[in-house]
Amino acid sequence: MKSNRFLKRLDWYIIKKFLGTYVFAIALIISIAVVFDFNEKMDKLMEHEAPWNKIIVEYYMNFIPYFSNLFSPLFVFIAVIFFTSKLAENSEIIAMFSTGMSFKRMMRPYMISAAIIAVITFTLSSYIIPRGSVTRLNFEDRYIKPKKKNTAQNVQLEVADGVIAYINSYNDALKTGNRFSLDKFVDKKLVSHLTARRITYDTTTVNKWTIHDYMIRELDGLKETITKGDRIDSIINMDLLIS
Repeated sequence: MKSNRFLKRLDWYIIKKFLGTYVFAIALIISIAVVFDFNEKMDKLMEHEAPWNKIIVEYYMNFIPYFSNLFSPLFVFIAVIFFTSKLAENSEIIAMFSTGMSFKRMMRPYMISAAIIAVITFTLSSYIIPRGSVTRLNFEDRYIKPKKKNTAQNVQLEVADGVIAYINSYNDALKTGNRFSLDKFVDKKLVSHLTARRITYDTTTVNKWTIHDYMIRELDGLKETITKGDRIDSIINMDLLIS
């Protein structure tokens, strides 16, 4: 009696072979990737004291779906080549064709398996991976590659004996500070007071700064001398700001 079932025993056999080989290949490659990735990042994870539960849940539980989905087409190709060659080696394909099965009919379980993988890939790409990537990237920013702080506010330091520098705000990426002042003291008395709208670091020379829109007040008892200018270069030891 002829069966009217859409999927017959042979179809299930090929689907299981296809998906089984696909899962095995992807699990093998991703396992190796996890080992190499952990070995590469282990020092930074230990340095920033990342908790083990966050390493597993927040990072690797999102690392695995992302890279599995990314390389899924390659794994499908490998799975098809590998298990089809095994079918041919065992003369199973010859047995199928000897029963009168057409090539189109033999492709049915292949297409069904590909459709199952496509649905899983679409679900991962649309719903799971986007949310997981946010968690994974946040973990990386915190424990693996913390972002360097590029700005500083209200910086005050002694750049030489009796010389105090002050910068209201500093941007390390631009090498620029705003509202700069430089005070020089002799025997605890203020003898010079420099103010400037902006100061920039010259990366070609160590400790060389360019002071813009400056005014210098020279104090000698009750006598005061004021000097103004658009630009002046000066050597100021402020290595901590540009490290």
